[in-house]
Amino acid sequence: MKNSILTIFIVCISGISFAQNKIEKCNTVAQEKQKSCKDHLIADLISDYAEYPEHALNNSHEGTVYVRFTTNANSDLQNVRILGKSDAELADAAKSAIEKFSHSDAKSLLAQNEVYRIPVRFEAQ
Repeated sequence: MKNSILTIFIVCISGISFAQNKIEKCNTVAQEKQKSCKDHLIADLISDYAEYPEHALNNSHEGTVYVRFTTNANSDLQNVRILGKSDAELADAAKSAIEKFSHSDAKSLLAQNEVYRIPVRFEAQ
């Protein structure tokens, strides 16, 4: 149990460090492409927190759930909602991933007072 907690902790820390390096790379692209670059990175991080619902996986339910949220002056997530129609299980899993992300150190990568529209992908492999 201690080993798995330590492993998860190390993966999260290395992931955040990796993400910060990617953010720095996003800052070097043209100004008009920076938001798109950062949004892709944040979407990848949030997807890392997504747990594929077992029932959906067993029944080969795949899809992309689009989640919209805003951030306040402290980069706290607000107004989280699912956009469009999505499989209910996948939508719940996407909301759960957003919730986990919002309590992680990776949240610091979010801009203040910003609107995000993030795809959370579920693909059986």
